Amino acid sequence: MAVNFKKSLVRIAIAKRLFWSIAIFFATLVIPNSAIAVPLKLSTNPTAIIAISQENHTTFTEEKITPQEHQELQAVRQRRNHELIQILNKSQRRQLKHLLRSGQSLENSIEALDLQREQWDTIQAVLELSELKIKGILYRHSLPMEPA
Repeated sequence: MAVNFKKSLVRIAIAKRLFWSIAIFFATLVIPNSAIAVPLKLSTNPTAIIAISQENHTTFTEEKITPQEHQELQAVRQRRNHELIQILNKSQRRQLKHLLRSGQSLENSIEALDLQREQWDTIQAVLELSELKIKGILYRHSLPMEPA
């Protein structure tokens, strides 16, 4: 009789373990926001950082902009780059090009340059103006902006 009692206790323990294992398994599949190994939403579109500024960046997903918005943003960036090139001398342009190609951000690359005070002020004005133009384009087209 003692042997049968031990066997029944073992069966009960196995049944409890099986029950809790199944309960935990189904709870992870059924309950939202639980820890699951796959992301809930797969996104194949990358997030791009567009505006360059000392304080804040503007990020948005490329899927939300129209071709016209993309063209306007590209024009602002090209104009910014053209104005920066006009401010810098030849050796500074070469150094900036090298720093950017080595993976540095525009802000860090500009800070690494040996700039005169007037050049620094002009570059900061160009960057701020570009930031405002980009924000204006995004606002005008009702594109939500998120601080990075």
